[in-house]
Amino acid sequence: MSAYSSRQAVVRSWLSENDVCAMVISSAANIRYLSGFTGEGHLVLFAGGGGLCTDGRYELQAAEESPELDCVLSSDGHLGAVIEYARAQGVERLGFEENVVTYAAYRRLEEEFGADALRATSSITQDARTVKDDDEIARIRRAAGIVDEALTGFLDQLQPGMTEKEAAFELDRRILTGGADAIAFQTILASGPSAACPHARPSSRVLREGDMVKVDVGGRVDGYCSDITRTVFLGDPDERFVEVYSLVYEAQGAALERVGPGAECRELDEIARQIISDGGYGDAFSHGLGHGVGLEVHEAPRLSARSTDTLAPGMVVTVEPGVYLEGWGGVRIEDLVLVTERGYEVLTGTPKWRDDCGR
Repeated sequence: MSAYSSRQAVVRSWLSENDVCAMVISSAANIRYLSGFTGEGHLVLFAGGGGLCTDGRYELQAAEESPELDCVLSSDGHLGAVIEYARAQGVERLGFEENVVTYAAYRRLEEEFGADALRATSSITQDARTVKDDDEIARIRRAAGIVDEALTGFLDQLQPGMTEKEAAFELDRRILTGGADAIAFQTILASGPSAACPHARPSSRVLREGDMVKVDVGGRVDGYCSDITRTVFLGDPDERFVEVYSLVYEAQGAALERVGPGAECRELDEIARQIISDGGYGDAFSHGLGHGVGLEVHEAPRLSARSTDTLAPGMVVTVEPGVYLEGWGGVRIEDLVLVTERGYEVLTGTPKWRDDCGR
């Protein structure tokens, strides 16, 4: 049985257990996970088979990437193809991804099948995606390695005088020429006071001696993402930067040591958050400790104070505490971590601790 067939079997099991005839998958990441198809459209699965509801631009691509599935085209658009295909298969009850389908799309499905015939779900495929197989891990590992090589060289040569945009462009260039298929998300590169914004975008601000520089970047290989953050100082770091950096470094290390099968994501967040709070910066840690990474750069499980997730072997997550102070700047240290049978493996290797906390 192929990987795609075994993944589709999870959906078909849900269909059987819930007395639903078919499921329409609309999330691009879920479609790729279940079929390998990377074009636009919807995937419809039923007990005896399935089809990609797309358009003529992707007909050849669908045949190449997902030869075991029907390719369904319609002059009435992708959703029209779903409706026509479901009708042809005699579908009476249809499942859909409630967190992806728009209200307008839902209303059309409701008009065609009736509200009582629709079954909403948001977690079937996403839950299955939390544990990666060996092939998925290999792709993530490759993406992380490419970014490590690019980022390490970039930080070694980072100098005052470039703008944030110029620096981010250079880093992206290194990642793409290093073998990544794409940048996983818009690179975050923020210097000086701008680093106080956790997701600051590169601006025209010129890097200066005495700046902290926070860099959050990822690459994509065969659909799978990596994610890493490093914060460095241009020149000799001052006492406050050393204090904050050391605190974030300690918090990350303590949380990492508790990563492993059975670890509760909420407790990992608590470990890091308590250390930062004890250091006097509790209010400045404004986001969760981490998140899952795979076909999407943010996916389950979540490492946060409100998470109910538990780690299991094969999960790939980030561990990324941070401290952000308006008017001063911010420090985040993020690593990508594979949960193993005995604990964890850090997949990102760009140096993060130097004698002077600087570059």
